[in-house]
Amino acid sequence: MTPERVAVRGALWRFCAVGASGVVVNLGALAALTGAGVVSSLASALAIELSILSNFALNDRWTFLAAREGRGDTWGGRLARFQLVSLVGALAQWVTFLLGVLAVARLGLVEGAWAAYAPTLARGPLAVVCAPPPVGAWQYGAQLAGVGVATTWNFLANFYWTWGRVAGR
Repeated sequence: MTPERVAVRGALWRFCAVGASGVVVNLGALAALTGAGVVSSLASALAIELSILSNFALNDRWTFLAAREGRGDTWGGRLARFQLVSLVGALAQWVTFLLGVLAVARLGLVEGAWAAYAPTLARGPLAVVCAPPPVGAWQYGAQLAGVGVATTWNFLANFYWTWGRVAGR
């Protein structure tokens, strides 16, 4: 196996371990925020951002430590690149969350959720963002599905751009 493949594989495992801790932060924040009465779509977005910041700190200090040493770039530059990459991943995760809660309601996995939600949905797509259907614990499955969608993009973009050669170092 080539040294580059070994580096990619090692970084991927560390990235996934950091990502797992980010899932705990993400779902914990989602539970805390929705428990405090924050609408689930806003709670999801805030939980995603908290996990992004947590993941950056751990990836910068552990996953990509060797890649950043001796490069001369700044912590702020890496954070800005990570945030841009994560914004795309977060958007994919958030849209997946919203589609997931709609699917749960539409498929009847929560009895009566779709019928109760149909008048809200009739007000237009913004209603989905402002007042998604209440689906109880299914919201965590929707959030996890979004995490899965975002992971591949986030790893590759961060490996090759945030801390990698494409960043000009």
